[in-house]
Amino acid sequence: MAEIIKEDLMKITSKNVTEYSSIPLTSLTAYSIFWLAQWEIPTTLENISIINHQLFPERFSMVGWPQYPDMNRTNRSVLQMRPKYRNFASSASDKGVFLNENGIKEAYALTKKFGGPKINNQETTLPPEFRHTSKDHKRSRSIHPEDMVERIRNSTLYKLFKENNFLEAEAIHLIGLLGVYDHTPSKEKKRKLKELFDHARELEDKEIIDFLELIENKFTRYLNK
Repeated sequence: MAEIIKEDLMKITSKNVTEYSSIPLTSLTAYSIFWLAQWEIPTTLENISIINHQLFPERFSMVGWPQYPDMNRTNRSVLQMRPKYRNFASSASDKGVFLNENGIKEAYALTKKFGGPKINNQETTLPPEFRHTSKDHKRSRSIHPEDMVERIRNSTLYKLFKENNFLEAEAIHLIGLLGVYDHTPSKEKKRKLKELFDHARELEDKEIIDFLELIENKFTRYLNK
């Protein structure tokens, strides 16, 4: 499937209500956030509200106006996902909502239960390097340098770079490229970035090496916080 952008959220096919009617709103919202992160779409309250409504309209529609998303319901779900309640996620008003390990496990369990979201009736799938463990997502050993460099070239960060819009790049784009989450320890984020460097150097791809150095410089503070 081609790159998924924010506008594609309106093309998502609703899940069968019998599949999700008994599932807590916080779990459904975790699923939505999980897939926004996979697509490198900012996990803002607005975007979460839209995907919640598209996927689960019976649970996230406005009363009396089923064609519209109920942002208040999504907002309450996000608040209940905080560490002192369900402990699924943390949030920052200017950055979005980020799943912690519990939230990832919950979302991944639902993904196994009823698959990925369908866009224009075509199901999306997780990237081949996604492997869930109790600690984090690990890269499959079967991934080759050529595959990883191609993934870099298909990333939102690289496209911003090529379009001379790199100043607009944010941490959410780096998170998507590295295949990690905001809560992932800095040491692991830097390890993931080093892996990308290793692949690019193995292929002697100077353009990608220069691009990764640019990323490393721009996000130095984030990678070391």
